[in-house]
Amino acid sequence: MSYSFPHQLLKLRTEKQLSQAELATRLFVSRQAVSKWENGDAEPSIDKLILLAKVFNVSLDRLILGTNDFNQPLVKLNNIVKTFNSPVLNSLDLTIQNNERIALLGSNGAGKTTLVKIIEGTLKPNEGTVKWYFNKNDSLNIMSQENVLIPTLKVKEQISLTAAITKVDSKQRINYLLDQFKLSSQPNTIIAKLSGGQKRRLSLLLSVLRQSKLLILDEPTVGMDLESIDYFWHFIEKVSGSILVITHDFNQIDKFFSRVLLLKDGQISHDIPVKEIHQHNQTIEQWYRQHNR
Repeated sequence: MSYSFPHQLLKLRTEKQLSQAELATRLFVSRQAVSKWENGDAEPSIDKLILLAKVFNVSLDRLILGTNDFNQPLVKLNNIVKTFNSPVLNSLDLTIQNNERIALLGSNGAGKTTLVKIIEGTLKPNEGTVKWYFNKNDSLNIMSQENVLIPTLKVKEQISLTAAITKVDSKQRINYLLDQFKLSSQPNTIIAKLSGGQKRRLSLLLSVLRQSKLLILDEPTVGMDLESIDYFWHFIEKVSGSILVITHDFNQIDKFFSRVLLLKDGQISHDIPVKEIHQHNQTIEQWYRQHNR
């Protein structure tokens, strides 16, 4: 094992804001085992190394050797055109890379949800190409703007259904997520009887039930109460892989995202790192109001 592995493991765990106990739960090992790995006193098995790479959404080379895989593309859109009664997207280009946190901004009707549906593959463009660099059937998770829930099911039944579809068979992970999303006391509650905030938390739980390379969230905090919103952002910080979010929660964009896209006049009019905006002594909200006139 490379001498850099213990350092890299600690670095990745810190980046994802995972405690040793939380990481141990995901790996189905003891906290002491994670501590020994980080101290160089023991080494994980190859199975645990593969699982670690999935948890952190990095290559084995980066996990073991510390090599950088941040510039690997996940999906590329070229010359995308989409027209309904009038043009919505016009010659749009976009590349999403590994381990990015992207906020997609734009006015109502700018085409944000249309763009997301094209990325997902649920809507076909009139022109242009979408190229995937991973298996989206296994590693693309989605939380739509509307809750895609079956109101007559119980919470545990909805979770079991989604788990079967996404091939998640870990009861330990499901119980962990129920606890994390403060739904552990509602497994037998009919979904129709949940509050709006509980439904959104359940929708998010379903979208992160399996690990993903790309998680797409369309206005995820709409309908959430303030407590649920705070919890949502706290949890999202721990999610591995790239995340594309349609949101206007500007305070969280400043804190959480690495890249901002502005969709205007059918194209990505601005594509800029958050740190560059901050270097000009602007908040994301100030920058948005300046460039989205």
